[in-house]
Amino acid sequence: MEYPQLVEHSRFYFPSGDITLQIDNTLLKFYRHFITKESTKLEEIFNSPQVDGDETYGSDARPIILTGDSIEGWSIFLSLLYSDDPLGARTPHLTHREQIELLRIASKYDMNRIKYGLLSRIKNSAHTTSGLVTLAVAADITDAPELKESAVEEMAKMEPLPTLEEAQLIGLEATYTVLMAVYDQMKRNETSLACNGSYSRLPNPVFCFVCAKKHH
Repeated sequence: MEYPQLVEHSRFYFPSGDITLQIDNTLLKFYRHFITKESTKLEEIFNSPQVDGDETYGSDARPIILTGDSIEGWSIFLSLLYSDDPLGARTPHLTHREQIELLRIASKYDMNRIKYGLLSRIKNSAHTTSGLVTLAVAADITDAPELKESAVEEMAKMEPLPTLEEAQLIGLEATYTVLMAVYDQMKRNETSLACNGSYSRLPNPVFCFVCAKKHH
């Protein structure tokens, strides 16, 4: 069996660091002091007893392997952490995707200061379809079904509707809820609307209930 060749992270591999992590085929090496201030769960992982052999657990020769994590999420986390201001000036400029990747790391390792600060920012910026999609995914990550339900309800009122990629993020059930809400609104309005192609919110071509034709 061939194993992928390990590579050092281009930015977050410090030779003098005291802990080495492996995510996929990438090695991260840094100073545990900065990380354990944010997460007691990671502190427990870093202090795990040596399992076997003479090599130090958490060294380059025997890195701590974190399964299920993304190197993107860790890169964002470390870039914020090493700025000495985890929720400082750069955080508002994170893309929706970056916010989600950071939240996955913060939620998994109980980094509550980052987690709740980031959640607050996501909620406050949920004024667009993309912002509400980010909020819905954040609700899934943090196991907050009522928050997701609220985000989906607001999403049904927004234009444009979620893209295919966004629909994949929020899931089939949430997408169905959004589309059915739009459909119900169309049905309620069909008796009072004149046909003017106003049903373009749904994927084209769509059936117009006013003129009984499909619009492209």
